Parts: sequence; structure tokens; C-alpha cells
Amino acid sequence: MNSRSDTVYSSPGGRILPPGNGATAPHGRADTRKLKGKGSRLDGERTRRAILDAAEYLFSLDGLAGVSIRRITKHSGTDLASVNYYFNTKEGLFREVLVRRVEAMSSERMRSLASFEPVGDVLADVERVLDLFVAPLFGSNAQECESLANYRRLVSLVTNSKTWQNAIFRDHYDPTASAYIRRLEQLLPGLTSETVCWSFNFFLGALTNAMAETGRVDRLSAGQCRSADLLTMKRQLLSFTVSGLVNLTRSGDPR
Repeated sequence: MNSRSDTVYSSPGGRILPPGNGATAPHGRADTRKLKGKGSRLDGERTRRAILDAAEYLFSLDGLAGVSIRRITKHSGTDLASVNYYFNTKEGLFREVLVRRVEAMSSERMRSLASFEPVGDVLADVERVLDLFVAPLFGSNAQECESLANYRRLVSLVTNSKTWQNAIFRDHYDPTASAYIRRLEQLLPGLTSETVCWSFNFFLGALTNAMAETGRVDRLSAGQCRSADLLTMKRQLLSFTVSGLVNLTRSGDPR
């Protein structure tokens, strides 16, 4: 079925994309000539954004432990003092990288869920709800999709970390996910809340695995599938999840 996220295109070659804020050079380095305002001082907001974009790119490659502050400042064209001023510590910067996009995504998800009206076809309704949840991760066009590539990979990298689940996901991600679970329960009255919650959790696991674009499905399929083909990935994921949920309503809730 058509949706706003059906306009998503593949990431070129499945590569890690450097920050896409319009002021970056190859390999995630910020073009400081574009970041500088009048005189030679960096504008505060642009400096902060440059640090966040570079950190998002580097953390998506090597995680928190594998990236130094010096490496981030080199890629962002900033200095240690700026990182300390805006984020205090590397952990504070990592936290901000994770949460900075969440508010907008969560707001979009909740608005979409509030305006959702079932059509009475359980397959179509369940697929639509899942699609509304996924859509903000891919943007509404190819440019937005590309700009979110590093964030998707970073979320995939840390989603199984108990530390960051407790520190970030519980407060910033879970409330929206819980709202979607409740809506699915309404659409699937034949299933217990426990089953719907497990199913949604499996859906999230498959989603974050696929968003990492590791290339494994390319190897396992001998090239028939491409992990960088995000539109096909999304369609396959939705079809798989919907089929599983609807089949459970027909075969009986597992006990």
C-alpha cells in the first residue's frame, strides 16, 4: 500500500553516509568555511549542530567506546572547548545524539496514530499502523532518508544495550511504542496483550537489525536481496509482521 515512506530510495552502495546538514565535506568532516559567520567565530547553533552531526556519523561506525572526542572535533571542525561547553562529557554528547531526533519522530508518530481511522480490513489496518510507526525513520523523500542514515545505524547499534535502554529508550522511546501496542491490541482483540507486546518487540528487533544495512542479507541471498534497498526492506518487514499477527488470530493465541 502507498504511504509517505514509499518514496524511500536505497542508500548508495549501502555505505555509511556522512552528516547531511548541508555543511559537510566527504567522510563526515564539517566544512568550517560554511559554518563560520561574520569574522572568524563559529555561530553557536551551527557549532553545536556540527558536533552532533559528526558525532552521530562516527558513533554509528564505532560506538561510544570506539570514538574519541579528538576524532569528533577533527571531523566537525570544532575544538574540545566547544564539546565541553555544549555537552560536558562524551557520554553527554552520545546521549544528546540519541535523543535529538526522538521528539520530532515521536510527535509525528503520535499525530499519525491519532488521525488513523480503521477501514475494517484487519490486514490493511495492522499494516497501516506499523507503517505509521516506521515512516519517520525514513523521511518523506530520498534526501531526508539519506540524512537519517547515520541515526538509523546508531539506533541499531545501541538498541540491545541494557545501559542505554535504561538511560534513553525507557523515557524517550517507550511511551510512543506503548501507544502503538495499545492500538494494535484494539485491532487484534483475539490476541492477549502479552502476545501483542511480544510480537511488537519482535517487530522492533527485526526493524533495527534491517536498518543497520550490514550486507548480510546480500550474502545469504547470493545478491538477490540488498540491505541498502530500504523500500523493499520495509515492505518485506511489514508483510512478515502483519502475516504473523493475523495468523495468530486465526490459529489461536500461543499459551
